[in-house]
Amino acid sequence: MKILIPLTINSFKEIIRQPFYYVILISGCLIMLMSLTFTFFAFGEEAKMIRDMGVSTITISGLLTGCLSSSVLIANEFERQTVLAVLCKPIARIHYILGKYLGIILATIVLILSQGLVLEIALIINKYSKISSGLSDVSGLIDYVCLLGIYFSLLQVLILTAISLVLSLYLNTAANLTICLLVFILCHTFSYILPFYSHGYIIVSIVTPICYALFPNFQNLNLMSISGTVADPVLFWQKGTILQYTVCNTFYTAIYCMAIIWLAVTLFKRREIA
Repeated sequence: MKILIPLTINSFKEIIRQPFYYVILISGCLIMLMSLTFTFFAFGEEAKMIRDMGVSTITISGLLTGCLSSSVLIANEFERQTVLAVLCKPIARIHYILGKYLGIILATIVLILSQGLVLEIALIINKYSKISSGLSDVSGLIDYVCLLGIYFSLLQVLILTAISLVLSLYLNTAANLTICLLVFILCHTFSYILPFYSHGYIIVSIVTPICYALFPNFQNLNLMSISGTVADPVLFWQKGTILQYTVCNTFYTAIYCMAIIWLAVTLFKRREIA
């Protein structure tokens, strides 16, 4: 821990000094505030429109931050050969990988929480305007579905950042971002593509469970699935479905991230640093 904590703090400081960090942070906040002007076309679904746009913006912002940070902290250090100066010290390679990953996650959490606060303020402003006009009451001022959506966005970021960390050991920034984007899109379309073709051929029916095991199932972590799960809020909270749903997906994310980090450490140990 004496080695890991300084590595994490140094990685965090290095990320928040990057210009792209603040560009992503400010751009996401502006998009969520601008969503208040788009609600004129929602026809009674203003809050849902703001929430969907805001959570999607937070997810994309977190993924961009995680992937870009991985390239800045690892890929660029390999190109400049500055990683040799770090590994010459009594630092194990597992501590190096964990320190970089935790520093990236810490910086991304700060960004997601900041944008999440702006999103909640936008929802409160929208709710307050309805209260002022007599269309709604004070109850439900805090949007708990939005908070849950932000949390599951963070889980997606944890997984894809770990994948980006592995790719940063061998690829540059452009290739890293491209592959992460393809993985993100693919993992959001599993439930639409694989079940459709799994009944046609034996080979595909064998490949389908392998793909579900190797690739993360982001379909369970998007806002559409959450909205469907919480369609009846009263019944949802009373039956404790929220706790079971959240705990299962949290454990899934933790196990998947640990497996990817273990893979990154293994590949890093086998890689020769010239």
